Amino acid sequence: SFFVGSSNQLSANLTIGHFYQVKAVLYKTNWTENAWAGHWNTPALVLQNTQNYTFSTNPISKGADISWMTEMQSNGIIWKDNNGVSKQLMPLLKEYDLDAVRLRVWVNPDVSQANGWCDIDDLVAKAELAKAAGLEVMICIHYSDWWADPGQQTKPAAWINFSVSQLETAVYNHTTDILTALSAKGITPKWVQIGNETNDGMLWNTGKASTGGFANYAKFLNAGTNAVKTFNTNIKTILHLASGNENGLFRWNIDGLLNNGMVFNRFDIIGMSLYPDENNWISMVNNTYNNMLDMKTRYTKDVMMVEVGFSSTRPDISHQFLTYMIEKTKQANGLGVFYWEPIAHKNWNSYSKGAWDEDGSPSIAMDAFIDKSTLNIDEITSEKNDSFKIFPNPSSEILQIQSLNEVLKSIQIYDMNGRLIQEINSRKLEISFSISHLLKGVYFLRINNEETIKFIKN
Repeated sequence: SFFVGSSNQLSANLTIGHFYQVKAVLYKTNWTENAWAGHWNTPALVLQNTQNYTFSTNPISKGADISWMTEMQSNGIIWKDNNGVSKQLMPLLKEYDLDAVRLRVWVNPDVSQANGWCDIDDLVAKAELAKAAGLEVMICIHYSDWWADPGQQTKPAAWINFSVSQLETAVYNHTTDILTALSAKGITPKWVQIGNETNDGMLWNTGKASTGGFANYAKFLNAGTNAVKTFNTNIKTILHLASGNENGLFRWNIDGLLNNGMVFNRFDIIGMSLYPDENNWISMVNNTYNNMLDMKTRYTKDVMMVEVGFSSTRPDISHQFLTYMIEKTKQANGLGVFYWEPIAHKNWNSYSKGAWDEDGSPSIAMDAFIDKSTLNIDEITSEKNDSFKIFPNPSSEILQIQSLNEVLKSIQIYDMNGRLIQEINSRKLEISFSISHLLKGVYFLRINNEETIKFIKN
């Protein structure tokens, strides 16, 4: 015996204009499925190959600032791969296709809260390990006994009472001392930063740009670049500013230097930092990309992301951010992307933007640096007619759709069963919306009732 049952409305009572699927299932008496048949009026789905995006082939350096390494190791921290195998840090970085490290150096950290770390000797020890592993070296000179950044550019204690000319000499000599110590071990850095995030100058208050110190700021930078180029003309010099997404800051800083005697031909690269959050990383990367293009055009200098970071609590989004940052840097013909202290974990020094898991191994964020892994997440262009771009895919929080030709009028999200989950109306060429409420899985986007594209919620 058998019976026919249904808990659904008759087709005559269904709302017109929607797509439906009908599935009839034949069960045995013990509710074992025996056979099924179905019909649906959903449109043909144009599935998208998520690997078909053509990434930029421009080569870049991929690196990490790992200046905390020796201090962390002295506190018993060891490095592991994702299988729990203990490894040396430098070779482990190479497993993620990193080819360079960035190392900071302070003037006299013995008299500051740095407790002696990141002096010239500590710098050389880490640079030796990098060279042995075949990694290039970037030197970041903080002309201070401790942190130099947009909020503080404190003179070294020994330089407090120096005149402007004495400060110039001190910058020149300290820079030369660093290069001499490295050279004694057969190490030639590829890049040297003259100062760190000098948004408002350096060696405050004498060289504070916003309070009449632009001319002195330019003199101090000139002393640093003169030291580097006198030592070795092949070493690339970097002017480093924070907030890479703020074009106005970069123009104010660099124009002020040019108007106050900076020897601009001794600078090779404009370096940038970027530390976005979960709710703004796409726009901040886009603005940084535009800034990179402007810097290259306006000042005919190379550009480089010498510091990036993202919250360690969301390594999945950090992976997406890094993938996008790397790709946009390549598109801008930038020279490289360096993650700042990805090795920080277990709340080391209260820093929360590392890319390492609590067990001492790299988090999934670091996978963005791996060439073959990078292709798993980024914008993908419709195979049908290249009309739409979707980013990121897969995504866990935000989906961004860009139309290359026509206004986005309607966007519908369907699940794998053809059920309409969400509908968004728009009159823009680009839209971002949250998908955080969706369960993990595969979904389909129906755009302007023209194309259907697959995306993954992770």
